[in-house]
Amino acid sequence: MKEMKEEKKKWETVIFSFSEDQILRELTAESSYVAKSLVGTAELQPGWSRSIVVSEEDRPFLGRWLSDVRDEMTRALSAYLSGDFASTESNVVFAVVLPERRAQGLDESICHQLERAIVHAVLAQWFASKLPEESARRLLQYQGALSAVKSDIGLARNRRPHRPTNYF
Repeated sequence: MKEMKEEKKKWETVIFSFSEDQILRELTAESSYVAKSLVGTAELQPGWSRSIVVSEEDRPFLGRWLSDVRDEMTRALSAYLSGDFASTESNVVFAVVLPERRAQGLDESICHQLERAIVHAVLAQWFASKLPEESARRLLQYQGALSAVKSDIGLARNRRPHRPTNYF
């Protein structure tokens, strides 16, 4: 009988860092898309776009919401995070523990989904009183992006994706 030599997995901490300026640019772009989609769909008052498009002047509100989102995401991903790195006032940092050997491109996918989750969660709060339907849609997108992050981390750890089953 052949002896199977079990190799111990080696782990590393991968840092995903997002600056507040980077997030603000994404928020401005995304909210601009929403504002553009509203043109011609309703009677709009002068200055209406100011209440929808995120700008530099909104940074105090966004900073608070960004902090709330960071804390919520940290709790949701705590099983996969290293405690060695912490976010700062101007950066949101996630230090994810992953195996050294993993599929190529997985880090980029995790980074992209983390950023999308942050943007969607902040916009859900931004649109809560302005456009409730958009807020609900953004919240669903946030949950989907966070689920994708967990799925990608699971793939990196060589766990098979969960296949839904339907028992009648």
